Amino acid sequence: MTTFNGAFTMAVMTHGSLETDARMAAILDEEMRVNLTDMADIRSLPGAIANLGTVNGSMSDTHQIRFINLGGADPFVADATEVAQVVGTNLTDTSVPIAVVRQTLGREISDLAIMTGSSNDLDPARLARDLPLSYARRFQDLIAALLAAFTTTAGATGVDFSVDDFYDATYELEQADNNGPYYAMMHGVQFSHFRESLRAEGGALQFLPPTGAMLALKNQGYQGNFLNVDTFKSSRVTDDGVDYFGGMWGSGAMAYKTAQHDAKMFMGSSAIAVTQGEVLVEIAHVAGGGKVEVFGDAYVGVATLEQARACLLQSGV
Repeated sequence: MTTFNGAFTMAVMTHGSLETDARMAAILDEEMRVNLTDMADIRSLPGAIANLGTVNGSMSDTHQIRFINLGGADPFVADATEVAQVVGTNLTDTSVPIAVVRQTLGREISDLAIMTGSSNDLDPARLARDLPLSYARRFQDLIAALLAAFTTTAGATGVDFSVDDFYDATYELEQADNNGPYYAMMHGVQFSHFRESLRAEGGALQFLPPTGAMLALKNQGYQGNFLNVDTFKSSRVTDDGVDYFGGMWGSGAMAYKTAQHDAKMFMGSSAIAVTQGEVLVEIAHVAGGGKVEVFGDAYVGVATLEQARACLLQSGV
């Protein structure tokens, strides 16, 4: 107690002074927000990656995708004599393997963490709903690895990606007799450099940005169309610290196969099992463990079917 101008005054109770016992230094907000995450999924772009079905019931986890040179690959030849005996021309066949591999992710949360949480907090259901998104990120990584292994290249190491590089990639595809449609997947940095280069271009050619309806159909990664190439942006495009390795390809260049779970297989077990697209989600309480496990499983394999249908987009980071 102190005196000021002859009057008694008392110490002011502040929030800071009450934090020790009567107040909290900080309290968690009711809503739990999600960090900024690249949720682009190339599978949302129709025709970009061919889905060749499942290996279910096939007796093997690896399928050989067969190719043969029909479709007019061998033209007729002239017979100057009119009566020459025709000699058979052998067909050329090749095959590309696609091996289906388990992809998985698991999370655990304690019983007490669940019971003390609020209505908009972490719980097994929220963790389960997130698993298909995590699988989509894994699928992007698998495709990005294929792009980095394309054998034909447009662009140059250490140099910003440009409209000229985009043209070069389309030239490579056209010269290999790809008829389209064409697709491109670039890192955000590559796309930014491309867009900056595009500002200096003139003429009748136009970059067509996506409409709202297109984004709803083709996912957030879709950026628009240029030179009849549907362009997709993904942070999962790989780099080596010097260059990014995006890609442009024609329809049929890449494909994937899956193995599909049937949730009815797990009826009667202690776990709750549901299928969400290609992902099997299981929620199970660990007896005597005081926790709930949430696991996701998916089985997928990807492959580049024909290098002639693809071109690497290489540019500096």
